[in-house]
Amino acid sequence: MNKLKRITGIILAISISITVFTSAAFAADSKSTDGEYLQSVIDLIKQKYNGKITDDEILQGALKGMFGTLDQYSAYYTPDEFEEFYGTLEGAVEGVGISIEQIDKNLIINKVFANSPAKKAGVLSGDRIAQVNGEAVQGKELKEVVSKIKGTAGTKVKLGLVRQGTKNMITLEMSRAQVDLPSVHYEIRGKIGYILIDSFSHNTSKGVSEALSTFDSKKITSVVLDLRNNPGGYLEQAISVAQNFVPKGIITTLDYKDSSMEDKKFYSELEKIKYKVAVLVNENTASAAEILTGAIKDTKAGVIIGCKTYGKAKVQESLPILSDDAYKKYNGGKENKSANAYDFNSFTTDLSGWAKMTIGLYYTPNGNCIDLKGIEPDIQVKESILSGIRVNLMETLSLTVKPSLGTHYYDVLNAECALKLLKYDIGTPDYILDAKSVEAVKKFQKSNKLSSSGILDFATQRLLNTKINEIKQKQDAVYFRAVSEISK
Repeated sequence: MNKLKRITGIILAISISITVFTSAAFAADSKSTDGEYLQSVIDLIKQKYNGKITDDEILQGALKGMFGTLDQYSAYYTPDEFEEFYGTLEGAVEGVGISIEQIDKNLIINKVFANSPAKKAGVLSGDRIAQVNGEAVQGKELKEVVSKIKGTAGTKVKLGLVRQGTKNMITLEMSRAQVDLPSVHYEIRGKIGYILIDSFSHNTSKGVSEALSTFDSKKITSVVLDLRNNPGGYLEQAISVAQNFVPKGIITTLDYKDSSMEDKKFYSELEKIKYKVAVLVNENTASAAEILTGAIKDTKAGVIIGCKTYGKAKVQESLPILSDDAYKKYNGGKENKSANAYDFNSFTTDLSGWAKMTIGLYYTPNGNCIDLKGIEPDIQVKESILSGIRVNLMETLSLTVKPSLGTHYYDVLNAECALKLLKYDIGTPDYILDAKSVEAVKKFQKSNKLSSSGILDFATQRLLNTKINEIKQKQDAVYFRAVSEISK
């Protein structure tokens, strides 16, 4: 991946620009004394600090400190950190295609992505990672273990896995690859097409188009867009998704800080609205998700349901920052110096890191700037929290193993949440199938004419999944109201 292509329109975080900053010379507002002062501080550290630190470590610390003090969104990334951040937005990462959660110092695989190396190698949701390339990982930090598993496509990694019902550790070898991380999840619920968008990554528009194509084939014209807890992402993806729902006209306007950049208006060319749309939002619906929400609300292309959104109208561009040596090399003899690698035909090896910078604000079609204000829904509905469980966040069981008494497993939490909402006594839902939960499972099985073994066998899991889907459709108050509105 060529990281020096211009990465614009990230509606996710905020930074401001600093024209030049290196360990040797910091020039801001054309004051040469700034560079001299900062260099003297660096010299003082090198003279007095009784410890080991390199010039590069000092520079990285200075850059992180500068951006970190600006506001809660500002950030500076080293190349490795940016690779992780950008890979998530890209909708693809290089690795084996698993999601890991740390539970009581155990590293549990809670998701195996489709068509991934892990899936093909036989890795299952619920497996506990015991070793990576022969090295024990029990008690290690999640981030450290993830870094050992991720790697360049084509290289190999061995995972030592402990699996429910298997005495001996299983060792599986797989080749790393580029793995797609879906940001769109959809299903048909009776006469309703339901689309959940996690974030606006590079594959979001493609996922929504696939969903709508499926709905069209079934003649589904009522659509629920669930943007709850969507933190944003790429501007162009939000625009592309909006063009499926917003009638011909303005979707959003970008007002840039840099006078050399011309303000932009983004349009929809949709001649006729095709779908009856309800958009679900909450306090964590932000940025690019608010662009889509604001466009649909202002143009009356759908009804907005939930609670007021986060309120973030800042647009970012990710800028590559030259290393100290590269800064000197490319700026030698120039009057107007720059640390921005985009100003030169530079290479990734010349970079110190990346900075996310706010380059402007966006406005809704009616000219509203929702920054720090949020978007008020057309219909206010509180999210359903029943017995401490957020109904809309419930997940179905994976049908990969059959948990029994004493099992520590991700699916146990999902089963216990469902059982609790079905009025069975399981205490506080957790990841452990204890004696109390086993008794609840037995009662559930007996009530539904299943073998009352207390084991979460696949027949029990399938029935629980049916119950979970029913709960999410009937007891998620925001979704229920949306269906009511678009079914009129």
